[in-house]
Amino acid sequence: MSSQDRPITREQLLVSAGVMAGIAVAALDSTVVGTAMPTIIGQLGGISTYGWVFAAYLLTATTTVPVFASLADAHGRKPIFLAGLALFVGGSALCGLSQSMIQLIVFRAIQGLGAGAVQPIAFTIVGDIFEPRQRARMQGLFSSVWGLSAIVGPALGGLITATVGWRWVFYLNVPVGLVAAVLIATVLHEQVERRQHRLNWIGSLTLTLGVSLLLLAPSLGVQVGWTSPLVIGAAVGAVALLALFARSEAGAPEPLISRELVRLPVVTAGLAVGTLAGVVMFGLTAYVPPLIQGVMGGSPLEAGVAVGAMSIGWPLGSIVSGRTMLHFGARPLVLAGGGMLLAGTVMLTLAADLQSLWYTSAATAVTGLGMGLISTPTLVAIQSAVSWRQRGQATGLVQFSRTIGGSVGTGLLGALLATAVGPLASAILDPVGRSSIPTAALTAARGELAAGLGWIYVILALAALGALVLAVRLMPAVRIGETTAEPLASVAGTDGTAATARIGPGARTQPSAGETSRPLGEP
Repeated sequence: MSSQDRPITREQLLVSAGVMAGIAVAALDSTVVGTAMPTIIGQLGGISTYGWVFAAYLLTATTTVPVFASLADAHGRKPIFLAGLALFVGGSALCGLSQSMIQLIVFRAIQGLGAGAVQPIAFTIVGDIFEPRQRARMQGLFSSVWGLSAIVGPALGGLITATVGWRWVFYLNVPVGLVAAVLIATVLHEQVERRQHRLNWIGSLTLTLGVSLLLLAPSLGVQVGWTSPLVIGAAVGAVALLALFARSEAGAPEPLISRELVRLPVVTAGLAVGTLAGVVMFGLTAYVPPLIQGVMGGSPLEAGVAVGAMSIGWPLGSIVSGRTMLHFGARPLVLAGGGMLLAGTVMLTLAADLQSLWYTSAATAVTGLGMGLISTPTLVAIQSAVSWRQRGQATGLVQFSRTIGGSVGTGLLGALLATAVGPLASAILDPVGRSSIPTAALTAARGELAAGLGWIYVILALAALGALVLAVRLMPAVRIGETTAEPLASVAGTDGTAATARIGPGARTQPSAGETSRPLGEP
């Protein structure tokens, strides 16, 4: 029986439900928080730190992905996934208890630590338990869970913020995360070949500190001046630390970013396109709500509608690409997605002038469609090009590229926004606080905010253009087939067999040194 005809087992369904719950936690967090942030800023103050609330989360979620991915390849997916869920759920609870912007930023960083494990390992588990043709369809479904959760998320975030308060947008993650943990802990059983590993901890530390200083420099520039020794020192320190990271990676026996993987054409293309797509995705999530609430004077719920429209297009693109890539390959779909990404962001550049909720929603929906067409084919093609031992790191690299783009992008765009707005910008984001601002001052503050956001949307359009150009130049033609078997992982209660993955003619397996394909459990 071919893999596309083989029925999915009950245990696979239960593991899938747990993974979907984990993905939903991350999706809800990113979109719910985005629509709640204008109200949070309005109540806690500090629009100069707006970008940092997003950047702190993305920074730790990004720089820890290679570490967690390597640990998952060495020790199995299950323990690392559960540890990540614990960090994420605990960080969410702490965020809800925050009393200041500094506390919120710190607790968001803890959330990000957990997300660095949950997001890539969730998709790695899917790659382990399904065969390639099933995987192509299932990864499209799992990617659409992100979008479907995000459809509910913005509207839910707006509703919660307007009723019981913004703190509950963080508390919402706790029960969903617990459900995911219980399902994975009880159903997923792995037989992992233990091996000694030597992670590049120096590389992880220098990467984290280097990117942190890269984000800190523009924030300091807004507050103390761009020629300040603090700003110059932060910029020089960032360059030095990132250079040290590159040097440590070159000599590391077990680098965070495998040179062998990066040299694969499909991985190179995926990382390049994913980085700029991450700038667009996270930039849109962070900087559309201020347009709706601050410039248009809308409610948190209306901001949720605008961002949620992106999440209508995303699952549609994911499902379509997951099915059609079996016939057309990955490259045409990634190119189509890049075109949609560019079209949506170009539409968004006019949103600050038109000030229409429905036009803005249409622009984000088109952008989301492009993200769906890009993400699923790229992920499946990369997973099909590597062996089990490398699949965790390969999947992690996809997440790494997207979130590093989002982290740096939102941080730098936040600094740009802070230079463009005046002292009343924080107040006009809060539906309650702006009612006490004189009409003339309110109009002027909205004009400043609209101008700053307009420049941000232009930069997002340029990032989308760059993603399309890189896709055209770098993305190889990759087709998914079934020729060689490599058993991968098992779930509890199966009939003694494990799910398998097969690498087809268009995607060649690259085993690590000394590794050969072997049946699960065979020494």
